[in-house]
Amino acid sequence: MSERMTLGSLFVLAALIPGICWAQGGYGNGGPPGNWQAPPQGAPYSGYPAPPAAPPMIYEQLPDDLGFRHEDSAFETALKNVFRHSYYRGEFLLWAASKPGDVVLGAAPNGGYTTSTVLQQNPPLLPPTTFGLQNPIGTVVAAVVQPTLGDFNISNVPGYRGTFGLPVGPGNFEMSAFILGTRQNSYDGTSMITQEVPPNAVSGALAVPAVFIGEPINVPGSQNVLLFTDSYQAVMKTSIWGSEANYIMDAANSGTGDLLTISPLLGFRYLNYRESLSQGGVYEVAVTDNLGNVTLTPNPRAIYSSSNNNSYGPQFGVRSELSISKVTFGAEPKIMLGLNSYSATVTSINAPFDGTNTSNSKKATIFSPVADLKLYTRISVAKYAHVFAAYNVMWAGSLTRPYDSIGYNVNANGGGFFTPTFTDSIIQGLTVGGELRF
Repeated sequence: MSERMTLGSLFVLAALIPGICWAQGGYGNGGPPGNWQAPPQGAPYSGYPAPPAAPPMIYEQLPDDLGFRHEDSAFETALKNVFRHSYYRGEFLLWAASKPGDVVLGAAPNGGYTTSTVLQQNPPLLPPTTFGLQNPIGTVVAAVVQPTLGDFNISNVPGYRGTFGLPVGPGNFEMSAFILGTRQNSYDGTSMITQEVPPNAVSGALAVPAVFIGEPINVPGSQNVLLFTDSYQAVMKTSIWGSEANYIMDAANSGTGDLLTISPLLGFRYLNYRESLSQGGVYEVAVTDNLGNVTLTPNPRAIYSSSNNNSYGPQFGVRSELSISKVTFGAEPKIMLGLNSYSATVTSINAPFDGTNTSNSKKATIFSPVADLKLYTRISVAKYAHVFAAYNVMWAGSLTRPYDSIGYNVNANGGGFFTPTFTDSIIQGLTVGGELRF
């Protein structure tokens, strides 16, 4: 087999040799064609002219891949330009709201009790809101202390307010919201409660009247006392938050370099003012059996009152600024003429009478104005950063508060224990914060 393969290969090679020689440069006996020209110096051996020189390399930086269209639409371009000049302001708040004041829980003592007479009396070491309970023979058997909310306060409440703004047309659109921490106040009368000390015949010591917590309630033709003989506590909680959206138009002299600018504004405000007051404790009921034995049974007694104010409506105002170098002084008064959609509820257990449990609520909408004033100083610390301090005062009218919803003039069935009334509140305090402009 190897001899055959070798012989065959020789025949193939012999057949190909003439073609190979012709391709390598032989023109035969006739020489090169008559139109043949020698290639220029430096041309390739193949005889073809050299290719033209390559153009210089140019580098082009392409934008980010924006998708299929590779370009922004008119809306996208406008949106990008708007947010490119937006700003955010963050403020830390330390505010206060109107406290209840010297609110005494219960009606004013006026005598006329069914089983005893009330005397205006101030025993030593007891609050001025104290009166004496007498037995039918005129002996004082108990000093009754009326609870008061005079020590309750809603001050130094921390909070936060955030504001986002962006240019829209010939002005800026701003949205802001704030929230204050929930403030809780309490009155604990349990430590004041003492039991009666009977007289000592040996030493001659007189009887020491008991000290109870009580709230007088006017009933037809007389007055009763809601007594707490074992324990008593009142707790009030207050929470406030709100938001607003305003369009601040550019001042007429904006961009002219004037120091003072005045920009009118229009917007919408919402304010939520929510409170609750719970008061309760334990009193002892004397139960006499058929044998004449008296048993004291402790019973709970409580009153729960809550209010939820939702003030909202359009507002208008101005933003005035005086700019001197990198310092700006500003004043921003605003007035809202809106409504208050409120709800108020009073629930009682064994009040105003023993065995009487009631729950009353009311929802309604009334006119409720809000006035707001902000005075501030802003300092530029960098091209896009500012710091500032401000003082805010806000007046909110036509609010219902939980202690105003409890009526102490009732009929024989307990009706009238729920009588919502309205008042106002002032919210004020200091703010410090910073602003970033993009």
